[in-house]
Amino acid sequence: MISSGCFSKMTRPLIIAIDGPSGSGKSTLGRMLARELGLLYIDTGSMYRAVALAVIESTMNEHDDVAVGDLAERIEIDLGGDPDSLRVFLDGRDVSARVRDEDVTQISSIVSTIPAVRRAMVERQRELGKRGAIMNGRDIGTVVFPKADIKFYLDAAIEERAERRLAEEREHNPEATFEQTLADITERDRRDTTRVDSPLRAADDAIVIDSTGQSVSEVIQRMVKIVRERGAS
Repeated sequence: MISSGCFSKMTRPLIIAIDGPSGSGKSTLGRMLARELGLLYIDTGSMYRAVALAVIESTMNEHDDVAVGDLAERIEIDLGGDPDSLRVFLDGRDVSARVRDEDVTQISSIVSTIPAVRRAMVERQRELGKRGAIMNGRDIGTVVFPKADIKFYLDAAIEERAERRLAEEREHNPEATFEQTLADITERDRRDTTRVDSPLRAADDAIVIDSTGQSVSEVIQRMVKIVRERGAS
């Protein structure tokens, strides 16, 4: 584990941002890095999934920006657990398993483009990160914490990202196909990069890592090396 002492010169809690498109390895690598640093791990995507679940349970139209934005302001979302067992709570209920279902995944990609929803989640993410955290998402280094101590932007070839996501989806849906997963990721990329409010992009000072053809161990070793170098400077 990296000693937190190597960051003792900092006058505020350490914030590490990890951004990137779907299937780029943000969650896996974010959890690993959080374990190494002994920091809180925050998967901001889970918060948007919680909003999506609330929309589904309310039976409102996910394309109704005003209603969905108002709902996002009213609901209570909390994250708990350690990096390997992140728990997601919606209005006090543990919905960790439910938010991984395919219907929630589909709706979350829609509601996350709504400006009012993003504003509501950004405020909550900033509060959660005040103690120091590894945060992954799509606008952490550009919007949520533009002054993060270290910013990573993870990417990979879309076909490889689709293969990774398919492996995850088949845990919940054995009939998932590569073709449909690839189409879903292509559409998600389009929404994320073209939305008006905080579109997905690498921050100007982000360290971009393309993990195409690389193992998880290779990428995490590179990230840890960078954190050590930055912490010692």
